[in-house]
Amino acid sequence: MVFRRARGGDGPDVILVDTAWFPADLLAYQLASRGARVHAFTPSLRWPPYLRAMHPYRSSAEEPIGNQESNSFAAMVERVEPACIIPCTEHALYWLWHQPEHIQERCLPNVSPAIRPLLLDRALLLDAAAGWGVATPTSIPLNSHDDCDEAIAAGLPLVVKSGQSIGGAGVALCHTPDEVIRAFDEFFGKAVSVAAQRYYVGPTYLAGALFLHGEAVHFYAGEKTVMWPPLTGRAFELRSAGEPHFSALLQSAEAVCKNLEWTGLASFDFVLDEDGQFRFVDFNPRQWGSVDATLTTGVDLYGGLDRWIRYGDAGAPSRSVPGISHRVFPVYTLEPSGMSVWQRLRGLRDAPRGAASLVVGELAREVDERVRRAVRMSKPAKG
Repeated sequence: MVFRRARGGDGPDVILVDTAWFPADLLAYQLASRGARVHAFTPSLRWPPYLRAMHPYRSSAEEPIGNQESNSFAAMVERVEPACIIPCTEHALYWLWHQPEHIQERCLPNVSPAIRPLLLDRALLLDAAAGWGVATPTSIPLNSHDDCDEAIAAGLPLVVKSGQSIGGAGVALCHTPDEVIRAFDEFFGKAVSVAAQRYYVGPTYLAGALFLHGEAVHFYAGEKTVMWPPLTGRAFELRSAGEPHFSALLQSAEAVCKNLEWTGLASFDFVLDEDGQFRFVDFNPRQWGSVDATLTTGVDLYGGLDRWIRYGDAGAPSRSVPGISHRVFPVYTLEPSGMSVWQRLRGLRDAPRGAASLVVGELAREVDERVRRAVRMSKPAKG
């Protein structure tokens, strides 16, 4: 990894790739508030033009992100001369692998070619993790309806998963044989692999950190107490973990990341089985959706990231304080769920503190988007 360290009191330049969701804007705000000059290269900017005065970005460029080398991005890198480049989505990470080597060297994370197949197919990563001593779910690869029948015979319910699943997409909790077949038919052919995992009735936990050479320097772990869709979806609320769960999650996360030689942001999903053992079910090679929980639990994630970019030293380790509940902004308040409006409004209390312009801008963006959607729906169809 080759970073161009900032000199003197100058803040570093950082390019974020694919700022398609709020956590990317939060990352930009946190770095900018510490003096970094943050730039966005993204398919589209989320905020309408009249709100962009509150944006934390010094400059931006909009271009679709596909599977090809980008001259526009190379020009931006040459103009900005960034200290580092951070992909904010998995698609952005994979796209950066198509860029010239001198650009890839500045990426955080900079994933070696030998490791990349494990990220492109989670089934391969889970198999590797089992070999590294990390417990994983009992699983059957699915390549045909006969494989589905074999998995069904082993017992229902089952979790049918695509080799690449993000935020509940590509995951189906199946209680009947027909549901297993339908999920397989939906995922097969669209992903590199499909598997049927045993369903464990215990709670789901998230563990995320800034890892340096596999060591979790600034680490958060918590139970997903509210998820949408229930059981398989995104975390809407978490409660930070205490012992012995915290140490068990830390040990498993570091075991995987040390073998991946991981430097950068990443998170894990674990399920606690009936015997009290954590089973590793998914890996997110980027900043995660509920990352704002680190702000309320004492994890110096963004301060450590800023110091690492500037000086190559992330500072003293920090760990999440146990027992703190956090409602994830903005999804708890704004996204569809089974909660009442009044209950959802309570999520505003956990919006990032000290980031008023970011929070107000996000709420205004949502209002703008809903108004525009209502106007479109009110127009009579042409015909």
